[in-house]
Amino acid sequence: MPPRSDRRLAGLVALLLLLLGLAGCGGGSGDGGQLRLGYFPNITHGPALIGVQEGIFERDITAMAVTPEKFATGTEAVAAMLSGSLDASYMGMGPVITTLSRAPGSLRVVAGVGEAGAVLVVRRGAGIRSVADLRGKRIGFPGFGNTQDLTLRIVLNQAGLSTDRSDPDVRLVRIRNADLQTAFERGALDAALPPEPWGALLEQAGIADVLLPADRILGGRYPTTVLVVRSAFADANPEAVEQLLAANRRVVELARDPARVADAFLAEVKSSTIDRQLLLRAIGTNVPTTEVDPEGTAALLRAAEDAGYMDEPVALRDLLPAR
Repeated sequence: MPPRSDRRLAGLVALLLLLLGLAGCGGGSGDGGQLRLGYFPNITHGPALIGVQEGIFERDITAMAVTPEKFATGTEAVAAMLSGSLDASYMGMGPVITTLSRAPGSLRVVAGVGEAGAVLVVRRGAGIRSVADLRGKRIGFPGFGNTQDLTLRIVLNQAGLSTDRSDPDVRLVRIRNADLQTAFERGALDAALPPEPWGALLEQAGIADVLLPADRILGGRYPTTVLVVRSAFADANPEAVEQLLAANRRVVELARDPARVADAFLAEVKSSTIDRQLLLRAIGTNVPTTEVDPEGTAALLRAAEDAGYMDEPVALRDLLPAR
């Protein structure tokens, strides 16, 4: 059966849907003429960070006021959208897949934002030279059902390693990205598949080596970040959504400049201790694009199904922007 945290998400989604049903149309189309826009302080959300830090969303979206809201995880953003307190969000494809399997039609993917941006790293001195060498090892990932979890399962299965919970060839360990360095230093993990810049930070610390760079994980062609709108909001506010799409195209184009992403990221996290060259190299693993690759999306969908994260089937067409 699904992992405990995933079952908790399922229960949360069910509760929120019940509350929405009891509330009728409350919050369905927006709150007082606002577009509440979610994003995460990650470099995989580089276009969103540029849009927020440079005030592009507020200037380009004139149909209603824009209120940016920061989230730490896709689970939090999804819960806010299902409750009607968030209208649109930048997020990973994994949470979109699992949400639509439990609340069909609730969310709408309207655009791509970025591809790749994660690396498979191994603990230095662990003797791991290939993915096959991970048999019997402990591998960290950020969260059940998120994009890195799904891509890790794909990479392992491609190497003939089972991730089936009844008889796994590896031990998958959910861990916060911020805790990876301590886990590697203590030997509690042998490998991890985190989004950047966490892999680069482990490499810089001298405790990990990159086994698979970003472009060797699904060929670098899978959606890491997409732009999602609550369906009720999109139906009620088509002009605002069109302006949001235009703003997204602009910030994605601006994010092709790694230096601009670095400036926005450092301003967002308010840090001056991150090595800028390291950050620029990490940013380069993420590919800004407004497209959502169908093959990469289909691979993530199959991985979610195989992992038991789905309550009901989700059609690939429901994960791709309407043409």
